[in-house]
Amino acid sequence: MDFITVALPAIRTPLSYALPDNLKCADVGFRVEVPLGTRDATGYIIEKSPTPPEEFSKPAQQSLLGDLPDICGLKKAKRLLENYPCFSKEQLPFLKMVAKYYGFPLAKVIETAVPPSAPKKGNKFIVLKREPDWHTTSKKLPLIIKELKRAGGKISYSLLAKKVPGSGHMIKRMESEGNIIIEVSEPLECYITSDPVPSWTKKAVDLSAEQLSVLSEILTAIRKGVNSTFVLHGITGSGKTEVYIEAAQDAIESGKGVLVIVPEIALTPQLIDRFRARIGNNIAVLHSGLEKHKRWYSWRALLEGRCKIAIGARSAIFAPVSNLGIIIVDEEHDGSYKQSDRLRYNARDLAILLGRMFSIPVILGSATPSVETYAKAKSGKFRLLRITSRQANAELPNIEVVAMNRVKPWEKPSENLSPQLYAALEEIILKREQAFILYNRRGYAAFLQCEECGRTLDCKNCSVTLTYHRKINSALCHYCGIAIPPPKYCKYCSKIARGNPPKLVLRGGGTEKVLDELCELFPDVRIDRLDRDSVSNINSYRKILDKVRSGETTILVGTQMIAKGHDLEGVTLVGIVNCDVGLHMPDFRASEKVFQLLTQTAGRAGRGSKKGRVILQTMAPNHPCIVKTLKNDYEGFVEIELKKRKHMGYPPFSRLLRIIVSGQNKDEVDSVANELRQEASICKRALHLEAAILGPSPAPIQKMRGNWRMHIIVKSPSASSLNKIMSTVKSKRPQKGDLKIICDVDPYDML
Repeated sequence: MDFITVALPAIRTPLSYALPDNLKCADVGFRVEVPLGTRDATGYIIEKSPTPPEEFSKPAQQSLLGDLPDICGLKKAKRLLENYPCFSKEQLPFLKMVAKYYGFPLAKVIETAVPPSAPKKGNKFIVLKREPDWHTTSKKLPLIIKELKRAGGKISYSLLAKKVPGSGHMIKRMESEGNIIIEVSEPLECYITSDPVPSWTKKAVDLSAEQLSVLSEILTAIRKGVNSTFVLHGITGSGKTEVYIEAAQDAIESGKGVLVIVPEIALTPQLIDRFRARIGNNIAVLHSGLEKHKRWYSWRALLEGRCKIAIGARSAIFAPVSNLGIIIVDEEHDGSYKQSDRLRYNARDLAILLGRMFSIPVILGSATPSVETYAKAKSGKFRLLRITSRQANAELPNIEVVAMNRVKPWEKPSENLSPQLYAALEEIILKREQAFILYNRRGYAAFLQCEECGRTLDCKNCSVTLTYHRKINSALCHYCGIAIPPPKYCKYCSKIARGNPPKLVLRGGGTEKVLDELCELFPDVRIDRLDRDSVSNINSYRKILDKVRSGETTILVGTQMIAKGHDLEGVTLVGIVNCDVGLHMPDFRASEKVFQLLTQTAGRAGRGSKKGRVILQTMAPNHPCIVKTLKNDYEGFVEIELKKRKHMGYPPFSRLLRIIVSGQNKDEVDSVANELRQEASICKRALHLEAAILGPSPAPIQKMRGNWRMHIIVKSPSASSLNKIMSTVKSKRPQKGDLKIICDVDPYDML
C-alpha cells in the first residue's frame, strides 16, 4: 500500500491519503478524486511514498475527512480522473516556486497551469469481456451478444446501435456489470494543423552578419546546456524572429524542446505560420482561445514527448515541454505577460526563473525592452545582444511630429486628422501603397458630456466615464461591461431646466470615429478596422490581416493590436492620431508604455523595399517620450526613466507589492485597509525589514464593478522582505462580508 499527498483547490493545505492497490499506477502529476469531509473533491498528487508523509498530522487529517475505512489514520483515494499524469514530475519544483513567490496555494497554481481536460473525442468501440451471468427479460441482450461475437468481440458503438436499435440502456448496464468495456480511439494528433503553409512565409533566409553573431552566442548556450538570459535588443524589422527560428531548429535537431511565448493570442497564428514553414507542422499551440480538445491534446503531446515545440500566449509558460532546451519570449516588454486576476504571475519573469531552474538559455526579445530588463542587461545580470539594422538593407522610417495645438480647427480635413496626415494618405493611395492608423482607444466617442453643466455620463459600477459605440448605439463601460442606450439629455440639468434641457454631446474619439472620418474623406478606398470590437476570434483577426497582406485593404485603423509583430511589406505610412493617450495616467510606467507603443507602431512602416514614413499627432511635442521617439533614441529615453525612478525608488531600484482591498461598503474597505497597513508596519519593525509602505489611499480607479477600492504600495529592494509582509497580510486578513484582499507581487497595472 502506497501513500500520496494531494493538493486540493478547495483548501490551502495538502492532505495525505492511502492509495488502494487498484490505483497503484498513480504517481506525481495524476488527477485524483478523494473524500473531503462529506463530499468528494478533485486534487493533484504531489508526492507518492511507501510510508505515510510525516509533515501532515493524523488529527488534522481526521478532522477534515469523513467516516470511511482508514489505513494508518488516512482515508483512501477513490479514483483517478485519467490514466496518465496532467503535469510532469520535473514541473513540480517550478510550480512550488511559483506558489511560494506569489503567495498562492499550490493546488490553485496547478489548476492555473494545467488546461481543462477535454472529454474523449473519437470513435467508440464496445469490447466483450465476459458474457452476462445475470437474468433479464430484455430481448436486446442476446442480440447484443450475437453482434459482438459476430464481430470478433469488438464492435463499433455506432454500428451496434444501428444493428440493435434502442440498445443504449442495456449497453450501460452491461458496462456497469463489467461485461463490456467501452474504448475510445482518441484523436491524439488533432492538434496538428493540416492547413497549407501560407505563400507569404519564407522557407529559407540569409541572415545578416549581426544576426549570425547573436545567433552564435545563443547556439553556444543551447549546446552547452547552460543558463544565460539574453536580451535581444533589435530595432523594428531587424529580423529577431529569424533568430528565434534558427535557434529553435538547432535545439530540436539536438533532441531538445523549445518553448516560445508571445504576449497576445492574436499574434500566435502568424508566428506559427513562420515556424511551420521551416520546422514543420508538429507544433503544439497553447492559449485560451483554442478549442478545448485541441488545447488539451497539444498539452498531452508535449507531456508525452510526441511534440518538441510549444508556441502560445502567457499561459504557455507552464507547458510541459520534454527536455527543454531554450525559452523564447517575444516582445518581452509587453504588459500582457502579466496576469491581471487570480494568480497574478508574469510569464516573462517565470521564463527567467524556469531557465535558471533547468539551466537553459532564455531569449528576451524586443525593439523596446522594458526599463527593468534593460537595466539588468547593462548591469551584467543579463547578456545584451544587439541588432542595429533592418533586414535586406531596409531603412528605418522618417518620423515627423505634428503639434495639434498649433493646427487651427478650420485647417483640419476632419476632427482627428491633421493636414499633414491627410496629405500623406492621399500620397500613398496614389502610389497604391498602404497605411496603418493608430488610435489607442476603442469606440466612437471617449465620453458624453453635458453642454451646460459639464457633467459626464459615468458608469454606475466604476469610477470611469462610459464610451459611446455608434455601431451598436450604446454607451459601454470597458471595465465592467455594462451597456446602456445613450441618453439624449443631461439627467442633472433635466430636473431644473425650463423648456428644453441641455443635451449630452460627444467628446473625444476612438477607432470607430476615425474610421468614419477616413471613409468620408476617401470613399473609394478599402478601409478596415482592427480592435477588440471588430474581431471576435483568431479567424476574424487573420482575415483582416490577410486582406492587408493581399493588398485588398489600403488603410487599416486600429488600437495597439496593429502595433505588435506585423511584418507587412506594403505598409509605408503609419499615422498615430493621438500620441497622448495614456501619457498622463497616474502610473510610474506611463511614459514607458507610450514610448514603447509609439516606437513599435512606427516600426510597422517601410519594412519592404520602400522607405517608410511616420506621422505623430500630439498636444505635447516637447514631452521626452515624443522627442525620443522622434529621434529613435531608445537608450536616451531609458536613461531619463532610470533617473526618475531612482529618485522615486521605483523598479528597477526596488521591488513592489500592491495590496488591494475592495468591497461594496466603502467604510469597511477604508477600515480594513488601515488595519492591513498597521499589520504590515508591525511586521516591518519586528523583522527589521528594509521597506517603505505607502498608503492606504484610494486606487486611481476608486470604484470598479461595484466595489470600492483602496490600495497600499510596499517598496523594498528585497523580494524576501515583500514576501514576509505579504504572508503577514494574508494571515491577518479580516473576514468581513464581501471584502476581497489581493496581493499583487511585481504589479504592472497601477490603476
